Amino acid sequence: MRAKSALTLLILLCLVPWITIHAQTPDSSKNVLTLDIHYGAGLPFSDLKERFGEHFMLGGNITYLSKSNLMAGINYDFIFGSQVHEDVLSNLRTIEGGIIGRSMEFASVYLRERGHHLNAEAGYFFSIEKNSSISGFFILGGVGYLRHKVRIVDEFNAVVQLFDPYDRGYDRLTGGWSITQKVGYQFLSKDKLVNLRISAALTEGFTKDVRKFNYNKTESKSSRTDILASLQIAWIVPIYLTKEIRYY
Repeated sequence: MRAKSALTLLILLCLVPWITIHAQTPDSSKNVLTLDIHYGAGLPFSDLKERFGEHFMLGGNITYLSKSNLMAGINYDFIFGSQVHEDVLSNLRTIEGGIIGRSMEFASVYLRERGHHLNAEAGYFFSIEKNSSISGFFILGGVGYLRHKVRIVDEFNAVVQLFDPYDRGYDRLTGGWSITQKVGYQFLSKDKLVNLRISAALTEGFTKDVRKFNYNKTESKSSRTDILASLQIAWIVPIYLTKEIRYY
């Protein structure tokens, strides 16, 4: 009997946190912490357009929304793409355009875009609540760091000139400070089944070449302006922050 009672009590104790969490409903009078995973696509402009084409972005965001509608957060984006306009391996190519590997045959070498963008952002949320949901438009500004490079894919490790550390003379590693402007729409449903954010962002990166030399280029750019415009959609996990009330 005691074992059965203990088991029942254990089940009830396990259910309490679950009931507490799922009993919460969106409430604009509470502070909300949101965690999201987002995916997007973007276009390059200015100096970045000379090197890369269309790209995609995958990342995460932590945002704090206060009951006074102020927003602040940290955002990270992993940038990737397959369109590389600048041929960083031009000095290795034959007249036919291929690259000869160790086996004296043409190697399978591809160029890809890779990048990272980390920024802190803050702004304001314009609430348009409906049916007890937290929904509305927002505008954010941010400051961060942008870094990108050309990823060289040598499928069979056939080209000795592209082994580490020689590949650093070709990857065009670039980095620098950035500023971001972002507008969008956020919806947190009452039943918690639909929580999403759609946004458009414009990032201006004030970057420079990190490498001191490039094997097929005599000089590096000491100053660049890399501009990225993107659209993103995010799936959100909201955490409603409430003050604990104790009764004695």
